[in-house]
Amino acid sequence: MREAAQRNGSIERRDRALGRLHHRLFSRITHSLRGQPLTSYEVLLQTISATRTSTGLTVQAVLDENAYPTGRALTRAERKGVERRVERDEFHGEWNYTIAPQNPDQQHPEDPHDESGPPIPAEATFLLTHPALTGMPREQFEQLVLHLEPCQQVLTAAERRSTGRDGRGRNPGFGTLDHRHRVLTAVLRSRNTVTLTLAAELMGRKRNVLSYHAGRSKPMLAFAGPELARILVFRRTHPPRTLEALKRVIEEQDNEINSRSS
Repeated sequence: MREAAQRNGSIERRDRALGRLHHRLFSRITHSLRGQPLTSYEVLLQTISATRTSTGLTVQAVLDENAYPTGRALTRAERKGVERRVERDEFHGEWNYTIAPQNPDQQHPEDPHDESGPPIPAEATFLLTHPALTGMPREQFEQLVLHLEPCQQVLTAAERRSTGRDGRGRNPGFGTLDHRHRVLTAVLRSRNTVTLTLAAELMGRKRNVLSYHAGRSKPMLAFAGPELARILVFRRTHPPRTLEALKRVIEEQDNEINSRSS
């Protein structure tokens, strides 16, 4: 008990010392910055470094030029890697801990539960954007994707505010899907021109991933205008369930277009 009391006492003294230092330091820095136009990093560093107190406190400021990208979410494997580098103190480890620097040569192990998936094959996207499936030329579909991008941003912000969602077109347990393929999945599901099972197989995703994002993205289609509404009215009664059946549907559409042009 005596050792614990001594340890607690040393921690309290250290915390009080840090508190006094922060109080003396940042209040003086704020006083130095008052009324000073911060026109450049150099001016900011010089202003902070010029901070002095009557008791002899001096400040040194250095510009950190490392890049720290924002909006990036850690994968489960990366999060576990950070947790392995955390050394927690015996006294309130949830507050007092040390994180060891990352070894750049150490590779993060693959997380079998990470559902982000590999990139969607370009061949699959080209096949699924065929006019026989979307009801519109590929150029028109790409214009639709650009037109609905502001709607996607609103939807992303709503997902970010929702519990359990990180706002990147992802719901935990359902995997990621970019904006372009979310629109594509919503169009295909609305027209029922291909089963989600087959589309998921071609995209390299799980069916529940496509089903979730199609449902979340379908309200965006209402902002595409009356022309798209007429396209979405069409619904195939028996959508192709295999790749061979899908290719036959596309071939029939191409033959019909060629016969009209001739």
